[in-house]
Amino acid sequence: MRTWQVETQCPQCGAPVTLKEAQHVLSCPYCKTRLYLTSKGPFRYAIPPKIVSDETIFLPFWRIKGLGFTAYLPPKTVGKPIDKTYLGVDIPLRMISLGMRPQATRLSFASAEEGPFVRPRVNFKDLLKRATRQMDSTLTEREVIHKESNLFMSGFGDADPLGHSDLRRWSPSRTQTVFKKYEPVVSVFLDEGNSLIYFPVLPESGTSVILNDGLTTRPVGKIDLPSLERFTRHASESLPSPGTLPLLCPNCGWDMKCEEESWAVLCPGCNRVWGIRQGRYTSIPFETPGKGDADALHLPFWKIRVSIPLFELNNIRDLARFSNQARIPPKPSPLHIFVPAFKVQPRLFLQICKVFTTTQPETHSSDRIPKLTYPILLPPQKVQRLIPIVLAETGAKKDRFYPELPQVKPAIKQVSLAFLPFKQTGYEVVYQGSVIFAIPRNALKWGRKL
Repeated sequence: MRTWQVETQCPQCGAPVTLKEAQHVLSCPYCKTRLYLTSKGPFRYAIPPKIVSDETIFLPFWRIKGLGFTAYLPPKTVGKPIDKTYLGVDIPLRMISLGMRPQATRLSFASAEEGPFVRPRVNFKDLLKRATRQMDSTLTEREVIHKESNLFMSGFGDADPLGHSDLRRWSPSRTQTVFKKYEPVVSVFLDEGNSLIYFPVLPESGTSVILNDGLTTRPVGKIDLPSLERFTRHASESLPSPGTLPLLCPNCGWDMKCEEESWAVLCPGCNRVWGIRQGRYTSIPFETPGKGDADALHLPFWKIRVSIPLFELNNIRDLARFSNQARIPPKPSPLHIFVPAFKVQPRLFLQICKVFTTTQPETHSSDRIPKLTYPILLPPQKVQRLIPIVLAETGAKKDRFYPELPQVKPAIKQVSLAFLPFKQTGYEVVYQGSVIFAIPRNALKWGRKL
């Protein structure tokens, strides 16, 4: 599947630059400038119309993209990637989403000079709840049950030819397919951040105004003239342009390392990790195991120190009882939830959360970033939402605590970044600490596109 592409210009030399989907770093191929892109509110993109006209109106569509997780009863946890667009105004259109249009053309950052941009009337949080409700739809799963037949083979009746009347010859086992229904208990959506895509429509006057698709010129809706004037009257007169941050360490001025889609950046000069919040760099504390292979690939995890009063989870001994582990730790050390700061397909993502939360790998504050690290793709503010889902995966007596998951209110005490070493093999990266756990390389590769 082709990723979205955004055309813009280098703010330093004005050369054309094409950005990929979810790319946070602008790298100019001409003047070699590298800048981190920021935005006040959502990023705003525009689809260029096929025919340029002063009458073109741009309608807003919200884009919701990320990973959705739902816990069901009977106990079952399901995750899936979600990528949808919703119309942001209550105009009757035949198209309820943009479909493949953004992939078939190149976007640009929206500028108010191009035409009236109708302000969204539908709140992003309301659409997020709508997407969650759709994700919450009742799950029906086929279950095949194997049953032994209680019918003996016909031909001899109840008796054997030799006279053994109690001898029966059983037929092979039969299978029966039943449909098992699951009801949602709690859902969490791990979004990558909201964005607005403005789609061009060309009004055609008549007894009522016909709205034509700005790309195909085909009719996509109809609206009366007073309603259209009401929408355009409150169109945005100015749209904020994306901001930029130089990829220079605010502490020592060193050039910082950063992948195109990274949320956080690393400074090799003073060994600091910087996150971006409200358009500024913010220092993030990080930890490492202290010992490990220098050539190992260090994957980033968010280490969340937490307590769950509802389930009386305050330390790792409580967690061992909650997850029914064979060995109870001798010391009541603080409880930490480990959530990947990288993306993989949802089922593997939940498995990683469960394995590293139950094993509680030891990490300590460090003043040196590992030599080889994987990019930090997910911010801590959003992964904290996953704590009820991680508990659903980790707990043993699921029938008892699943109904109480919606009432979980975790007390978060500290959040830090933990780099865990994984040995690189041909097709996998393998963690060999308190537990041996392998992650396919392709899972990391394709996870960036989720």
